[in-house]
Amino acid sequence: MCCKFAVLDALLLFVVATVASSIGSLQAGVVNTAVLTHTVKWGRHAGRRMAVGGSIPEFIYAAVAFAGAGWLVEQLGIGATGITIIVSCILLVLGVYFVFVYRPRPAAPGEDKLTGDLRRGVLLGMANPQLLLFWCGVKLMLVPVGITGDSWPQLLAFALGAFTGAIILLMILVRLGVKAQEKLSPKGLRTLFRSIGGALLVAGCYGMLRALAWVP
Repeated sequence: MCCKFAVLDALLLFVVATVASSIGSLQAGVVNTAVLTHTVKWGRHAGRRMAVGGSIPEFIYAAVAFAGAGWLVEQLGIGATGITIIVSCILLVLGVYFVFVYRPRPAAPGEDKLTGDLRRGVLLGMANPQLLLFWCGVKLMLVPVGITGDSWPQLLAFALGAFTGAIILLMILVRLGVKAQEKLSPKGLRTLFRSIGGALLVAGCYGMLRALAWVP
């Protein structure tokens, strides 16, 4: 009977983490925009490899948060407000870049990528400190509803759910990138990425205002 409940708890944690990861990844962010732009430039297979790499940090951060969410939240010196300000600044810089600088184009013949697709995705994901705080929050929100297990199978289920939710959304973005590459003119691609830049600017401004307690 105990084994049965343990399996059910692990499945529940997997589902909760998958849903949370999918919803959390919907916001405009560094990895999302990188996967989309990488796909437009280098194609479907390169975009998929970056999507896998960008999902791996979700697994790592979710596992770390599950193992010690309370301690981590207490030890993070800059706290939620500091992390929000950092992420908002990154989003603002990216927004300005996509609105005013970026010109989407296919790779030139013989042009090489600076790093491997998968490795670049991992590095971008690991450089996002908001992920750790996000998964700490998800883990802590499970406590009031009675999901307090901390076994290795439960940790693995939680982390795999985080990975699964992220990669589902990123693979959708790869598909969108391929469609955009096939069907949009250079002007259309430019308009698309200006729109993405505008969304990043809005997200960055809102995050900054919220961190400064100027908006609820």
